[in-house]
Amino acid sequence: MTRVSFLGDTLIGGEAQTVLDAQGFGWALDGIRHLFDASDLVVANHEGPLTFLDRPAAKADTGRKRYWYRGDPKSAHALVEAGIRVVSLANNHILDFGERGLLDTIDALDAAGIAHCGAGEDRAAARRPAIVEVNGLKLGFVSFMQRYDIYIAERLYASRTRAGPLQLRPDRARRDITRLSSETDLTIALVHWGRNYRRVNPRQVRLAGELRDAGAGIVIGHHPHIPQRVTVAGGVPICFSLGNGPLGTPGRFHSGRPPYGLVVTIDLDRSAIPRAISLVPICVDNSKVCFQPRVADDAEAGRVLRRILPKELEWMPSVDHGVTATLDGRAQPMGDLEGIEHQDQNRSTADA
Repeated sequence: MTRVSFLGDTLIGGEAQTVLDAQGFGWALDGIRHLFDASDLVVANHEGPLTFLDRPAAKADTGRKRYWYRGDPKSAHALVEAGIRVVSLANNHILDFGERGLLDTIDALDAAGIAHCGAGEDRAAARRPAIVEVNGLKLGFVSFMQRYDIYIAERLYASRTRAGPLQLRPDRARRDITRLSSETDLTIALVHWGRNYRRVNPRQVRLAGELRDAGAGIVIGHHPHIPQRVTVAGGVPICFSLGNGPLGTPGRFHSGRPPYGLVVTIDLDRSAIPRAISLVPICVDNSKVCFQPRVADDAEAGRVLRRILPKELEWMPSVDHGVTATLDGRAQPMGDLEGIEHQDQNRSTADA
């Protein structure tokens, strides 16, 4: 059995830097690193650049508050120490310090031995998958960022001549996944999509179905900063949003927004078929945890967890206040998620 764990939006830096200067970069992961002790591989969305640049890139004036994220390149070693060996870079903050900041990020990850996908010096580089071998299994990762009008206007996405994250175009994604599936035992799609602090919307559901149909064996989402529904469709585990991991920003956990993220672990058999899934809620409200996420053991976390689980699976309590279920081929139809938003409004509202 091969165990792969997934962590949401992660950046060891930002507004946490003063704390990290005093405690060390590993501080940000100390509260949850035990969750990865039995994992063979840990995968995260790296929400921003690793660079020493101190002048952020310009962003379009939209009348909204804008955010810039940045981490110290040396923080990459703390990721490795926690077992993180693959990261997604297809997100809306990876160009916060411009093309140079993105290239610095790639240099830092390469130096640390962390595989990455989803952004690069041009579109061809951004389309390049990450392939890692674990316990004799070859796992392939692709990473995409949904199309948002605001980021089209900012020319954020990678092009033939421009650096940036890879825009999710279903036709191109289908070709990339099909090609990668012929070279690997399992293809995993990492997707930046949806709306901040909102529930799953119809576009996410549609895109998840297209990625699954293209050959993705696992689909992991991020960007909304809160946990969203989990489903199993055609034997494919789909986690629409893991919420935050160790992210150096206060977050906006008010007005009933759940201050939690998820650590999701999937067990693969010798043929790279997902056979079990486990979820552990973590508290990520930095006003409470001081930039060190920890396992959430309160009643609200339990309620949030129950709301996002597919009822078709038999969930059992697991360690660290989590739950686990065996994947035996039972599938939840893609269009039948409870609580889904019925209006797709996320084309123009996205910034974190």
